[in-house]
Amino acid sequence: MKVVALISGGKDSCYNMMQCVAAGHHIAALANLRPAHTDELDSYMYQTVGHQAIELYAEAMDVPLYRRTIQGSSLDTSRDYHQTEGDEVEDLYELLRLIKEKEGVEAVSVGAILSDYQRVRVENVCFRLGLQPLAYLWRRDQESLLTEMISSDLHAILIKVAAFGLDPEKHLGKSLADMEPYLKQLSQKYGVHICGEGGEYETFTLDCPLFKKRLVIDAAETVIHSADAFAPVGYLRFTALRTESKASGVAAVAVARCPCQSAMDKITEEVEYADGAGDDHHHREFTSDADLSCQQGHVLPGDLPPSCSFRSSRGYQWISGINGQQSQDPGIQGQTAAAFILLQSELNSRGWSMKDIVLVHLYVSHMEDFGPLNTVYKKHFGTNPPARVCVQAQLPAGQLLQMDCLLHTWTEPPTEDSFHQREALHVQSLSHWAPANIGPYSQALRVDDAVFCAGQIALIPCTMQLVKAGTWMQAQLCVSHVRKVLEAAISCLSLAHVIQAHCYSTRRQDIPIIRAVLGRMLETTEEELIMGPDSKPAPSLVLVVVPALPKGAAVELHITAIQDDPSLRTSCHMTTKLGYGHIKCHTVTSADRCTASLSLCLAVVDPEISADVGEVTEAIASAFDKALKKTEAELVPLCARVFYKCDHSLGQRVVEGLEDTFKKFLGESSPSVALVPVLDLPDCRILHLSCWLSA
Repeated sequence: MKVVALISGGKDSCYNMMQCVAAGHHIAALANLRPAHTDELDSYMYQTVGHQAIELYAEAMDVPLYRRTIQGSSLDTSRDYHQTEGDEVEDLYELLRLIKEKEGVEAVSVGAILSDYQRVRVENVCFRLGLQPLAYLWRRDQESLLTEMISSDLHAILIKVAAFGLDPEKHLGKSLADMEPYLKQLSQKYGVHICGEGGEYETFTLDCPLFKKRLVIDAAETVIHSADAFAPVGYLRFTALRTESKASGVAAVAVARCPCQSAMDKITEEVEYADGAGDDHHHREFTSDADLSCQQGHVLPGDLPPSCSFRSSRGYQWISGINGQQSQDPGIQGQTAAAFILLQSELNSRGWSMKDIVLVHLYVSHMEDFGPLNTVYKKHFGTNPPARVCVQAQLPAGQLLQMDCLLHTWTEPPTEDSFHQREALHVQSLSHWAPANIGPYSQALRVDDAVFCAGQIALIPCTMQLVKAGTWMQAQLCVSHVRKVLEAAISCLSLAHVIQAHCYSTRRQDIPIIRAVLGRMLETTEEELIMGPDSKPAPSLVLVVVPALPKGAAVELHITAIQDDPSLRTSCHMTTKLGYGHIKCHTVTSADRCTASLSLCLAVVDPEISADVGEVTEAIASAFDKALKKTEAELVPLCARVFYKCDHSLGQRVVEGLEDTFKKFLGESSPSVALVPVLDLPDCRILHLSCWLSA
């Protein structure tokens, strides 16, 4: 892609340019916003120290430079930026709009490492202009990143210091390479961000492999901005600068090892060392051979009304079974539009709005409808859409999609004593961190201590292409992506905080591979993954075989996590013996007793057995009710997601009456019932129910 690079003169913007070139992109223009009068500016967005030397970058790189004087100020400082007249972000918009018009650029290079504030605003501008943000440094480990910058022949000096342990008289003008050991010491002793992400210091790049000429400072003066005894603030003002030809006069090729590939290599090496190399399952290319034959045999009616749960005291509610079969237009876009009309009607009748949706489970009959569906879907959500899980399911004939929505709002407004958090993690930039969004959804949505993640498939973050590897590597990457998303949502969150997991596969024979990967993730055995031991509560896990996943993936992993003390969680297991099989229930309750997950498996001895449907349905509801009471917590079952084998007549007949039977046993606290027909259920032969409960 043709790229315009946002440059401040600092190391981060320059090194991100190098990463762009290494990824095969072309730097077509440079962009810079400068202060109106002074070196220092009250800006949350832009580094302005050293702006006098930016003009020389165009000469050093032989690339056109576009500059604009900052006219606005930091007006909208909220987490989520909205277009605001007079804000300094609008200066960036106007500058990039001009460059796109003049140079035909397609993407923007931005050197953000940890600042959500900066990333969100650049992404807002890029979205409005139809440009792709490229933030290859995003959430990289800062210590290794600094070492990587220095070893890549990027030569920068400290131009501003503002932290305990950094002295303007001693450290300004020092090279980054000379300062690296001392910065590591400050980081270890005082928690200083080693790359200066906390505002501890700023740099100015004098040379890098992209420069045809290097910059030379002939004269500079030190300006003390604040003579604080513990953390004085000072910066360099350049008074004489020039460029100097390099020996070759030609910019070097920016060669960099892709962190995404390095991470995949590390995963492979670690497990090969532990298990021994040579397992064909680990390395074979994936090709789906899912049997779609049961599509024609699926007779469950598709015109069932939406199913709605009770609203919990914490403000959660599920609405399931939204579809668009009532549409006059039988195509996917017509059905999607009709589904949203139905959803809006359901929301209106219960006092909800679209902005209250935090998670969507989206099932489609044909994965090729994914793109056209998204064009309609995205119109209904704003800046931070809900997290989303999308898979192909064996929906009834003529039904092209089904949506199940989790809603949340606080039952009482926040007060001085009750602080609430609702934050979306909606990263649109290409990076080496985790996949950007391939549709109108957020990677995760946090509500207080709960994090609802989007489904993750094995995309290589920097290219957004599916990894060319077998199921084992795809499953490993899914786990890696989930881990990074959790850490970004809440810094202390880890895989140990997962309370519910749904894993989708397109081949039944790959289930043992996937189970082994998830076993390492959760440090549990195969048996513990299915039901979980009392001594070590394992999250509720459902393994499902479906016809297809986005991008042709072999695996998709979706999890919900709770910020609690996992060692204080409790679990319960129940088995109900039946004349024709058994029902197993597994519940895990969070440490604060406010959240739980429940897994229920129905298995029969003989798949062809003829059992009384009413008896089976009542046995399921009874086992479900007993499992709820065993939690010994005041929890409401919000959604019973019922995965059932679409080619099994007993399963089809059982789910038809399941919601009415739940209401008979549970009354108004009956859960929303989401029916999901699938190809296979490796852990049970008929039906696997997964439920999320909340106080």
